Amino acid sequence: MSESAQFVDSEERLRSLFENSLDLILFQDREGVIQDVNGSFLDLLHRAKADVTGRHINAFLPNELVPVFHEKLQQAVAGTRVQFDVAVQFKGAEPRVLNISKVPLRVDGAVKGVHMVARDITDLTASHQLIEQQARKLNTIFESITDALFHLDRNWRLTFLNHEVERLLHVRREEILGRNIWEVFPAEVNGTFYKQYHHALATGHAVHFEAYYATGQLWLEVKAFPSEEGLSVYFSDITPRQEAQTSQKKLTEDLYRHNQDLQQFTYLVSHNLRAPLTNALGLAQVLQAESAAPNETLNYLEASLEQLDLVLRDMNAILSVRDQQGVALPEPVQLTDVLNQVLHSLQDSLQQAEATVVLAVPDELRVHGNRAYLYSIFYNLLTNALKYRSPARHLEMIITGTRQPEGDARLTFEDNGLGFDREKAGNDVFRLYKRFHATSSGRGLGLYLIKTHLDAMGGRIEVQSQPDAGTQFFLYLP
Repeated sequence: MSESAQFVDSEERLRSLFENSLDLILFQDREGVIQDVNGSFLDLLHRAKADVTGRHINAFLPNELVPVFHEKLQQAVAGTRVQFDVAVQFKGAEPRVLNISKVPLRVDGAVKGVHMVARDITDLTASHQLIEQQARKLNTIFESITDALFHLDRNWRLTFLNHEVERLLHVRREEILGRNIWEVFPAEVNGTFYKQYHHALATGHAVHFEAYYATGQLWLEVKAFPSEEGLSVYFSDITPRQEAQTSQKKLTEDLYRHNQDLQQFTYLVSHNLRAPLTNALGLAQVLQAESAAPNETLNYLEASLEQLDLVLRDMNAILSVRDQQGVALPEPVQLTDVLNQVLHSLQDSLQQAEATVVLAVPDELRVHGNRAYLYSIFYNLLTNALKYRSPARHLEMIITGTRQPEGDARLTFEDNGLGFDREKAGNDVFRLYKRFHATSSGRGLGLYLIKTHLDAMGGRIEVQSQPDAGTQFFLYLP
């Protein structure tokens, strides 16, 4: 191929590249008049080449961009290669963001014009803007959350931290970002934080722990989440909670110790006084028997000693219940079995009182509890009904049992006895030595023991009553 033919072939190839390039390409003379333009630029303007060539580029620019393009043209004509980004809407075209290069076109060493290439970066710019917008949103979120947050890359360099980290750890982000965390906090190397973070990255599993940060004298609750990029760490100050727990633990220990001392004192009083009291009661009875005539003083002495003996026996009963709590293991108990035992033991008393008892408890109703406690509960409820029956009518008692939707067994003991003013009694119903019938000989111990037994088994009791309208006790057993 001749030299002339090679030149023609090369020119055709360059022309093909010029015409088919996706970039917008045009040639301007030194004054900015368009000498040639490729198809991509014509497509953007929706114009034919004849409508574009020979015209100044300013004819297609919005007025506000004319000074910018003129300045860049002058720089290129002066021999400087110019590159810049601009958002532009050519007349008759859609708005675009372009990356523009203006390259001086030299002929024999002199600048004869400017070769302008514009690459459409509208989509790329929109993507960058979206990324920046999302980054700003994330940054706002991270700065707004109450937890402190920082991120480490896999070389343990701090790549992000929020304001809460600065506040709690007394650091400045501009001083520690990009640095190795173990250089920033050398005292923590081989400590709890160091081991937990290494474990998270090594295993790929998140860790959640509490640890003491000695430098800041803080207790921190920490959650660390590993990823391919590194480790995201969230933590919060739980020092007040730890201090409260420590204080609560100390208070509990003190109360336990004081309670143990009080129980020991009560045990000594109730047991050690019993023997001399029995002796004194016996001596009073002997003196009364040997007295030639009734002695009023001895009668008062004997009555006082008997009352003190009752108090000590009640104390022993209460201590016995307390000491047995947690000793007997719970077992499945058929409620009708225990109720029938109680009714059998009270058969004579019920017959003498001409009382009627209706038992409407299904045989399959069972609870997981202490049989001895249940016997004591049922016995006390029935003897209370006998004790506080109305003289105006025969005693009638109805005992019903059902299984509640939540799983508890519910027993109802209903009688038509004297009843009492439930509103007036208030919270005193199950307290020790609280009585609501002035004519009764009861000491108010039975209801106290009932509630104590139920508490020990995780149950509860409620009561409804009105004077001369009977009483209803509702027992809930797990």
